[in-house]
Amino acid sequence: MPSMSKARSAILTVGSMALVLTLGSTPFFVSGADHLDAPSLGHVSVDASGNVSVAKVNGRLDIADVYVFKSATAGKTVLAMTVNPAINLLGPRTFADNGVYTFNVDLTGDARVDRTIAITFGERENGAQHYVVRANGTAVASGFTSNTGTPRSRDGWRAFAGRRSDPFFFDLLGFLGSVKGQGIRRLDDGKQSDFFVGLNTLAIVLEVPNSYLGGNGHAIGVWATTAWRDEDGRWHQADQMGRPAINTVFNAAPADKEAFNQTAPANQRTAMGGKFRSNVIGVLGFFSSLDSEGAYSAAQAGALADVLLPDVLTYKVGSTAAGPLNGRGLTDDVIDVELNIVTGGFAFAGRNGTGAIPTDGIGPHGDYLASFPYLGKPH
Repeated sequence: MPSMSKARSAILTVGSMALVLTLGSTPFFVSGADHLDAPSLGHVSVDASGNVSVAKVNGRLDIADVYVFKSATAGKTVLAMTVNPAINLLGPRTFADNGVYTFNVDLTGDARVDRTIAITFGERENGAQHYVVRANGTAVASGFTSNTGTPRSRDGWRAFAGRRSDPFFFDLLGFLGSVKGQGIRRLDDGKQSDFFVGLNTLAIVLEVPNSYLGGNGHAIGVWATTAWRDEDGRWHQADQMGRPAINTVFNAAPADKEAFNQTAPANQRTAMGGKFRSNVIGVLGFFSSLDSEGAYSAAQAGALADVLLPDVLTYKVGSTAAGPLNGRGLTDDVIDVELNIVTGGFAFAGRNGTGAIPTDGIGPHGDYLASFPYLGKPH
């Protein structure tokens, strides 16, 4: 495997080519798993000295992360969505009362919606928002936003909505220094720091009966969408996410990022003349070339592209999650998995399974809960 300095030097020759976790070139836009992943949602900018600034455009509807894992309650699956990152620093601290937050479930493997779980919120009154959870249009849970984790249950469902500690973990500043030469931090400098450890987010956490998801052992696909309603009553999709960092990593152009958030998963391989698939292949081809074993072959990059697209979080109901290819648990180090794969570490025949940048050196947070609502209390 090449040294980190050699990998950094190679990356700096890319010029305008898409870089992992970038949105543009000047200023250098960055994000988390899917935090503020498109211009209409907002961005984080980091200057050459490592100073960080954040701009939110539509943060209430920005999906940060999606999780699917086995519940601590027998016969249930947890679906969780975090939105509106860094609310303890930037606000606002409410869900959109003109929006809808939806978990989309595919039961047949065709990346098309078979079942929906939609959550809507009212205006804030007396410090809280009323919410309703509807499964395929039928109300299955309701309650008020909370910071304490008080669950709301109905017909075997359990729901929580409110402020929580952001569960995502990543050495963002070390990554910037290693791959972009900005700031003084490096991934291998022994000074790893988790950019997200002190941040809060809004979270929707559900415990869903496995029977609604096809039962134990059934293979499902899950992705989240958000949408807002204008004054004429028309709905507009704002964001979309399944697996972590797909849009963030593989689509460099702002127009591509926006289009990806509007494209149904079943169409993502073929939309725009196959542009999204080509984007994935191009990024995989370049960054895997940093590996001492050389770049993925065209066939290998294409095979990986057809796993990463459509952007749907696949999961076998009732199994232990192992994100990002079988659900996603809160402690799953999805960034290490994706860094390793993108930089040549997928264990195709003849490859050793270790990429040029196999880890960011950051592990899970220590504030996750063993029971509902699982995400840590807000800071």
